[in-house]
Amino acid sequence: MIKLTKADLQSPNRFKKKFWNKLMGLSERIRSERGMDFGVEEVGDLLLSACRSNDFDIVLVQGKCHLLQEGKVWEWFDKKIIPNTVVLGLDDEDVLRLLIFSIEMTYQMFLGGTRATVSAKGFRERRRTFEAILADQFTGKFGEIALKKFLEKHFPYVRIELDWEISRHLEKYRNDILNAKKKVSIKSSPALSGVWAEADEGYDYGVMVKCCVPQPTILQFFIEVCGFSRLLDFAEARIPQEDATFKGYLNELKERIGKYKCGVIQTSLKGIVCGYFHTKQAPLVREGEGNEAFDKY
Repeated sequence: MIKLTKADLQSPNRFKKKFWNKLMGLSERIRSERGMDFGVEEVGDLLLSACRSNDFDIVLVQGKCHLLQEGKVWEWFDKKIIPNTVVLGLDDEDVLRLLIFSIEMTYQMFLGGTRATVSAKGFRERRRTFEAILADQFTGKFGEIALKKFLEKHFPYVRIELDWEISRHLEKYRNDILNAKKKVSIKSSPALSGVWAEADEGYDYGVMVKCCVPQPTILQFFIEVCGFSRLLDFAEARIPQEDATFKGYLNELKERIGKYKCGVIQTSLKGIVCGYFHTKQAPLVREGEGNEAFDKY
């Protein structure tokens, strides 16, 4: 057993630094025994979320002392994370739909074609860039695709219909699964170390999905479908060879993407279906307030 401090649980960087060697071993074991590729950073963030929620009793609490039970770690990954993870390539039909949807949605947001805003709320409201909105749209919707694939895999006769419509009107309680009899809210997050469960008022069920999406997403698509190499060739043909600085930049970029064979999809996306809850099981709270029903997590 390994002692966990409050600081370990509060800081993902501190937690991963403390367990780095063990996380490397876990990453390799998952790859070799289960054929699934989780990076060391991803493994660390996921394990931290388990420690924070004490899923599978992974942490033994003795008074004020918290001990990580190493024997429970592999059990948690093997029985919880791996079975609930959906792995998709960039060439998956629904992932390509998502790319086109996200690009068009972002364009329409900037052109005023939707009621969605291009500003992000925070200490000061700021206008988000096209790329930031596109990444948010892609990651947010990817959780819905992961859940669709998960349900269709485990229930072969079920067909999930997602909402791909871009509307000028923001509808309250719009169902994330169009053909569901109950109203379902699917929440996605790239924060693997987080522990959360939420749904807007008016929904019957909330589903949580953690998303492992490469950054920058749009660039990775163009690299693997040959678009980026064509851009570099285009630039190389027009920038004079005497310009040694940019010749060097072009060579470095070509070397950087050299491991990707043009037209061969290598990158995969992962969605981890964390679970679901019935909204009637928890009291309604205002945005920003805590929810006692989930304080233990």
